[in-house]
Amino acid sequence: MRNALAHAGKSGRRIVSAFIATAFARQAPEAASQQWPSVADQVRPKLPQLATLM
Repeated sequence: MRNALAHAGKSGRRIVSAFIATAFARQAPEAASQQWPSVADQVRPKLPQLATLM
């Protein structure tokens, strides 16, 4: 999480944290694995380096 937020900058930390939390909120590991690429696609337009990290 710390590495991801470092790519977000101060203004985007809250939003990036919320996006990533959606993947961690999944109860089944399979569901989290499916959510992770979706989160990366959502942040890709504004934070391409973060999406690559994810």
